[in-house]
Amino acid sequence: MVLAVGLVAVLAAALTACGSGSSSSGTTTSETKGGEAKELDALYAGEWTMPPTSGPAAEEGKEVWFISCGQAFENCSIASEKFKEAGTALGWKVTVVDGEANPSKANELIKQAVAAHVDGIASIAWDCPTIKSGLLAAKAADIPVVNFGGFDCDFKAFGGGEPLFTKTENVLGGPSFENYIDSYETARAEAMLALTGGGDQKILQLEEQSLTNSKVKSEAFKKTVEAKCPECTLVPVKWQYAQVPQEATQIWKSAIQQNPDATVLVASSDDIMNLGLRSAIQQSGNRNLFVMGAEGPPPNQELIREGFESAALAIPPGFAWQMWGEADTLNRVFANSKEFPDEGGGWVLIDKEHVPAEGEEIKTPDYQGEFEKIWNG
Repeated sequence: MVLAVGLVAVLAAALTACGSGSSSSGTTTSETKGGEAKELDALYAGEWTMPPTSGPAAEEGKEVWFISCGQAFENCSIASEKFKEAGTALGWKVTVVDGEANPSKANELIKQAVAAHVDGIASIAWDCPTIKSGLLAAKAADIPVVNFGGFDCDFKAFGGGEPLFTKTENVLGGPSFENYIDSYETARAEAMLALTGGGDQKILQLEEQSLTNSKVKSEAFKKTVEAKCPECTLVPVKWQYAQVPQEATQIWKSAIQQNPDATVLVASSDDIMNLGLRSAIQQSGNRNLFVMGAEGPPPNQELIREGFESAALAIPPGFAWQMWGEADTLNRVFANSKEFPDEGGGWVLIDKEHVPAEGEEIKTPDYQGEFEKIWNG
């Protein structure tokens, strides 16, 4: 079983990596003055940006459909729950429908929402071109569609077409999901390098290929590793959500077995750990990989406590903060607001020595209370 790296060992390795000129074997983060240790201190404490302090009061009585990215996936399921929770606080009737990780299904669900004459639609992780006819139907019916986690049709990778989402949630730097991805993956890559020591090591990077946001995430992570640790070797392992679990499990297992000298495996999403990746690692025979997770939902926190997953740059489960922010974005659309500020959010680094106890949640600022202050007028 993979053993999570203890804090003392982490720092001893980190301070000899990627150009650090000092050695501090046996020290802790608070005792170490190196840049890597300071970065870890900040990430262990949590890096948060607060929600806006003003905006329109709740536009009550709205009927809203939430297009889930796939209820079989932990983060998608929790996201649905959290958006509905925020919608309830706004006085809305929220219906969650399951996109089943299938853009064609999501596209049809948007058309069904239009046929049901809903007041608004919220989506998560769907790229505009993959649900274009549904978005066009909503636009023709004057039904707003807000988005988090997907790219609009004017994204450069799509050739710069006409944007069709009414609004994409402004989060951590700008109104494109690319802003959020760049901030998050930069921090995650830097944390991984500090935790593993960087240097001359081989890193298996799992790269999901079916969603544009997955590709952008992989590229942002890769860019940071190449800049911070040019002596590291990144090995791309390409897969698609449609291949989960059986085919993807075999892809991951084969990659691990074909690279016995790899020391790190970077998961593109924590959802896949219990949908085949854990089995792939167990069956591969390589139990010494440092497994760098992503969002750190409760099931993965348990894997970290067990020592199977080594670390994660955790966010509130299911992008909970962003789901409240997406609800606020839609409420601003309903109110014909001209202001769509940064809805806030952030993350915290967890490993075996810095993981919430079983049954406890990641500690965050009271973002829900801040949103409710706005909505209560």
